[in-house]
Amino acid sequence: MAQSTFYKPAKPIDKNLDSKLIEKAYSFAVECHKSQKRHSGDPYISHPVAVADILLNLKLDTSTIITGLLHDTLEDTLATENEIEEKFGKEVLQLVNGVTKLSKIETYTENKFQAENFRKLILAMSKDIRVLLVKLADRLHNMRTIQFIPQEKRRQRIASETLEIYAPLAGRLGMHEFKDELEDLSFQILNPSAYSSLMTRIEYLKKDKSNLTDKIKTRIFSLLEKNEIDCQIIGREKKIFSVWNKMQNKQIAFRQLSDIFAYRIITNSIEDCYSILGIIHNRWSAVPGSFKDYISTPKINNYQSIHTTIVGPERQRVELQIRTNEMNTIADKGIAAHWSYKENYNLVDNSSSDPVNVTWLRDLVEILDSGGSSEDLLEATKLEMFQDQVFCFTPKGDLIHLPANSNSIDFAYALHSEIGNRCVGCKINGKPRPLFTKLQNGDEIEVLTSKKPSPSETWENIVTTAKAQSSIKRFFKKQEKDEFTSLGLKILHKVTGRNEDISNTEISNFAKSFNRKSPEEFLVAIGKGSIKPHQLSKLKPRSTLSFFSRYRRRDTNDKMPLEISNFQPGIAIHYAECCFPLPNENILGLTTEDSGVIIHSSLCKELDKETKKEDWITASWKDVDPKQYFSSRIKVSVKNEPGSLGKLATIVGSAGGNITNLNISEKGDDYFDMIFIIDVHNLDHLDKIIETLSEVDIVSSVSRLLINL
Repeated sequence: MAQSTFYKPAKPIDKNLDSKLIEKAYSFAVECHKSQKRHSGDPYISHPVAVADILLNLKLDTSTIITGLLHDTLEDTLATENEIEEKFGKEVLQLVNGVTKLSKIETYTENKFQAENFRKLILAMSKDIRVLLVKLADRLHNMRTIQFIPQEKRRQRIASETLEIYAPLAGRLGMHEFKDELEDLSFQILNPSAYSSLMTRIEYLKKDKSNLTDKIKTRIFSLLEKNEIDCQIIGREKKIFSVWNKMQNKQIAFRQLSDIFAYRIITNSIEDCYSILGIIHNRWSAVPGSFKDYISTPKINNYQSIHTTIVGPERQRVELQIRTNEMNTIADKGIAAHWSYKENYNLVDNSSSDPVNVTWLRDLVEILDSGGSSEDLLEATKLEMFQDQVFCFTPKGDLIHLPANSNSIDFAYALHSEIGNRCVGCKINGKPRPLFTKLQNGDEIEVLTSKKPSPSETWENIVTTAKAQSSIKRFFKKQEKDEFTSLGLKILHKVTGRNEDISNTEISNFAKSFNRKSPEEFLVAIGKGSIKPHQLSKLKPRSTLSFFSRYRRRDTNDKMPLEISNFQPGIAIHYAECCFPLPNENILGLTTEDSGVIIHSSLCKELDKETKKEDWITASWKDVDPKQYFSSRIKVSVKNEPGSLGKLATIVGSAGGNITNLNISEKGDDYFDMIFIIDVHNLDHLDKIIETLSEVDIVSSVSRLLINL
């Protein structure tokens, strides 16, 4: 492209644009960058041309397209401000200057010069948001070609900056196409193994489910066509980083994601959106808690859509987004979708006509107007970009970012797992506060510790971050293991009559004779009682499986309502109490060394926690007595008023269920949450009870729980 004498964009130039001036800018950029090359070996002009093409695709104005072509000329060539103003006007010069300042910012340093530079940028953005739109296009193309940068650390720095600053900025402007691509490109650099693994799984899923995907789409479309709804249904592409984020936030495995089948229904009017919702909910059951109406209550970036998840055709969970054509355009392109420029347009002065909510930007300008320092501005900007996170400080001023709703325990574990384990109290902004107090942006937290680790088991249900949860579990698992190891060694000494120490070699030989992988595993099995004293005295290489209190024991006879692959008579079978599997749902078995076979729901969140795939075995329901009861667990949020519990118990009883246990997990002034363990016949029976309860006026929400409490 650098060899041509005029600009040839990837798409035809809009007739409303000044094509001659754009061609003039292209020729000027070619001349400025003629001796430069990119890391890929391509002529440097290929980059500004690509940026201009991205801006053309956003249907932006002539000045913005020209800025895309010239955005690197002041910084990287001998071009002067006077030349640019003389050839292309003051407006283009201001835009190019704004982008140049933004390019120089290094967000990872605390240098006052960079903070001051950022202050100037905010002022430029507040006067003309096109500065940021050009920079986002510039960053997008740089990320698309980042693999050509030879230094790995530099690639990772750019990717981190993109993920932490530019992707959230794009999201705040409603530019979800930009945001999604920036996140995926960054994630590919920062965590290539996870990216590759998820990409492979999603591609496999597309092929594996392709026929079913088309069948579900056809069934939904036929239903809407029968009701004379004019619409189109588009399969929604899964974004790698979005999938990863959901897995991390919900602490679930890939196969446990509910939105395996996802579609976007696009129609002509808001009335049609709600009609479609009613038709679909009337035909298929909605998953409790999945409905979100962003049409009546748009997001801060003006995003509008109806979200719902149904148990749809083929009994598959299907996630739907219902929106109008205009909403779909805004959802993808955001502020660029319908930005109307005025001469000297100023975000601060024209608040009523903003196409996208940019009050966050005005808040930053207010900091400047109130005399706030450049450092305050830079910090406020970071806090504002991460709307789903909180930023807190150590007494030394180190910045720690955490998910929203985190508390001081999360903060302690974010510093170091050992600090978290030894945490006994905290001070928030200099005042003693309970450890479970939710943190706010800007809080300063001092963690108080003891000499010995002393976390509480209840913390696991209080903390928000995965790091805190896994550290707490790891601590108690190790503590339990150490206790069983010590007890096992004492029993071994007593049974063998050995007063002197037993060497590791001897214990290793004992372990092998009992088919244990290590001496530690062998001693733990003795301590737990899985290996009995009389077996030790005979040293027979066969262990007896014992009952483990976490699981509910079922008899292993011919009437067992299960089909288990390679089942050996005499092996104990238990139903996992973390998920309470039910007939009519997919299940699998998990073989354990000391408890036999544990039957889990395939949706159980415990399956991927410290279990190996080779321990999983195929299991299914068979010949289930329709009168037999099975336990399940549900969570109900109910209005706090006299008689509430009795009313719910009556409803459950009338529906054929039986409440066997009740626990109030959280209580407020208006509502309280109750955990029921109820006996039902199968999954359909449970769904019917949940549906009946959800229709009661005093019930705010009801859902099945698939986690260990």
